[in-house]
Amino acid sequence: MPDTKFSWRGLREHLRKYLFIYLVGIALGLVGAELLWTMTRPRIPNEASVNIYLASDYSDAEPLNALAPDLLSRVQADDDAIQQVYFESLMYNDQVYTSNMLLLTRLSVGECDAFLAAPLAMDALVDSGALIPLDDALAQGWMSACDLEPYVVTTEDEDTGLSTTWTAGLRLDSVDALAQMGAFDNRGAFLCVVANGGNVEASMKALEYLMSDLTEANHAATKAA
Repeated sequence: MPDTKFSWRGLREHLRKYLFIYLVGIALGLVGAELLWTMTRPRIPNEASVNIYLASDYSDAEPLNALAPDLLSRVQADDDAIQQVYFESLMYNDQVYTSNMLLLTRLSVGECDAFLAAPLAMDALVDSGALIPLDDALAQGWMSACDLEPYVVTTEDEDTGLSTTWTAGLRLDSVDALAQMGAFDNRGAFLCVVANGGNVEASMKALEYLMSDLTEANHAATKAA
């Protein structure tokens, strides 16, 4: 008759043998739930919505969504086809396998326009090849009033082996208003724009308006202090 009594030793042995299977099952379950939610939730079409994700181990999109109606009205002055500016949290932490699966799921369905990304998430976005270079936009004056430091990377083309140096994002270390409102830890974080997003120009305008407002808030807080 098999031994059915509980023992810590038996539990440890069971976990040693099967823990990886459990972890893979949990990861696949999370990704499946994420994909199902993404594909079935009622939403404005991607081409009419600017979707900005907060990718980190903790964030709260609500304070930024409180600013979204004002951002929308300013974006619509240039593009009246846009119906929504929306911020959403996306968990990205040191559980890299699961985090990458969630991130790539969102990127694959084409509903990400831009990110405020913690360092680990930014590394994954650069490695994925999902981002647009910001060099031309910056040269034309985009974000000029916000005084954000460019984040320059060098990447290698897998086919040709040639290296390219380009601006993948902007550093958010100086935008303390993000942390002060409880939305996002800006320390070491970045702002970036996705290449296959439906609204690159509108998302860049929304980001510029947002950063302008938040950096002004930083300056006002500094003067008040």
